[in-house]
Amino acid sequence: MQPLIYVAGPYRAATRDAIAHNIDAARQIGTSAAALGWFPVIPRANTAHMELDLPDLGDEFWLRGTLEMMERCDAVVLVPGWEHSAGTKGEIARADALRIPVFRTLAALPTACAFIEWLHANEARRA
Repeated sequence: MQPLIYVAGPYRAATRDAIAHNIDAARQIGTSAAALGWFPVIPRANTAHMELDLPDLGDEFWLRGTLEMMERCDAVVLVPGWEHSAGTKGEIARADALRIPVFRTLAALPTACAFIEWLHANEARRA
């Protein structure tokens, strides 16, 4: 099993440069998660600036797509500054509702192997 980790954090900002800064911060967390054995899913990097190029699609299109990606992941890790992002708070609420583990800091994120072991142990207890 290759666990997927959804990287959630601020995206929107006043300028394209500020958005690029937010994307870079998410990529850094994703890189660190990959070093721990996770496969990072970083929607901010995947669709970077497309909302500016395709404004007629509207926010709802992009929000639905990012939540769909998150729902297919095994866990979520948050990017510093997430506390100031209404979008990230919505992602956390959805993850909590689906019982997808949310790691609020990179330091709290276990290795992918440790996470898989934890999953198997919890499945055995539920059986």
